[in-house]
Amino acid sequence: MPIPISAKNILRGLRPRMFERVLVLLVGSLAAQAQTYTVLHSFTGAPNDATEPNGDLVEDAAGNLYGTSWRGGTNDLGVVFKLDPSGTVTILHNFTGAADGSHPDGGLFLDPAGNLFGTATAGGSSGLGVVFKLDTNNVLTSLHSFKGGSDGAQPFSKLVSIDGDLYGVTQSGGQTDSSCDCGTIFKVSPGGKETIVHRFDFGADGRFPQGLIRDVAGNLYGVARYSNVAFGTVFKLDTSGVFTVLYAFNNSHEGIFPSGRLIRDTNGNIHGVTQDGVGCAGVIFRLDATGQEEMLHCFSRGADGDLPLAGLLDVAGTLYGTTRYGGNGVGVLFELGKTGQYAVVHRFAGATAGDGEDAESGGLTLGSDGSIYGTTRHGGTGVCSGGSFPGCGVIFKYTP
Repeated sequence: MPIPISAKNILRGLRPRMFERVLVLLVGSLAAQAQTYTVLHSFTGAPNDATEPNGDLVEDAAGNLYGTSWRGGTNDLGVVFKLDPSGTVTILHNFTGAADGSHPDGGLFLDPAGNLFGTATAGGSSGLGVVFKLDTNNVLTSLHSFKGGSDGAQPFSKLVSIDGDLYGVTQSGGQTDSSCDCGTIFKVSPGGKETIVHRFDFGADGRFPQGLIRDVAGNLYGVARYSNVAFGTVFKLDTSGVFTVLYAFNNSHEGIFPSGRLIRDTNGNIHGVTQDGVGCAGVIFRLDATGQEEMLHCFSRGADGDLPLAGLLDVAGTLYGTTRYGGNGVGVLFELGKTGQYAVVHRFAGATAGDGEDAESGGLTLGSDGSIYGTTRHGGTGVCSGGSFPGCGVIFKYTP
């Protein structure tokens, strides 16, 4: 970063050691000034805009961002939206609650041809959710309607693509009887054929799976929030369909009730968050390739954040995430540096300040410009009805 001319004039008269100290302070100050947080769009709600955006945003080659909202649109059942580089939001699809589903959740997957794929937690032929495709002409097709029972119900979190097939999880269903409404991992082919690849049983593998990710070989990883023998699990489903619990959380300072999206690095280390812990309002953890778990940060229920839910984003080894509460009471945007140093980079100020509030389920996305993009479920300048929080939600941008 170039040093301003005025700063150079000041530095000429300093002794070498003092020069070094002042230079470090100047560069640090300039770097801090480069960090910016901006609200790009405040949603205004039904019938013309989204309400309660949720899930990860996804970016195309032209710099457009796509996402979903839980509510809003002409039927107040959720929408698919686009934010273009000029800041204009366009509603691409209004959910009806019929074959197309309602209340989309988890964000979208964008294929190389520009088609968008996602899930809606309700609607469809049985009212239990759908997997959908929105093509480049904004025509939505329901690829699969969940039926409950052994088929699963209420799909949740972002889809993952492996060799053209889409993988995801359901929050409930999976068993042929009522012994456990614990959730599934499913696969949907491009033609819409669905296969259940794992049924959770509330035993050692847990229940309520979330946030699938994949490695380069095509193995899947995720978390299950609960279990009858532990306080949640980290699991792996390999390419041959073998399910393994990599780690089971217990009631200790390591954290309990894992949530959101995991991050897996090239060394096989897994990073994630839990929503609770003994003496903690959530935890950032690392699980190494040998299965050893380490707590990297304990949230304090105060200024540094409370209740991380959406998971983490890795930007060149620095981890970013959000919390639902803490800070000013309505959540924070945080970073965990490569050396383990934790810092709050933005405290959401809520609707009264026109800022975001409640980053409950919106994961973070790294844009092609190096900035970080995300959503908050509430806050902003829009006025919405039917919710317990003020504001309709925002899209924000943070430049490290």
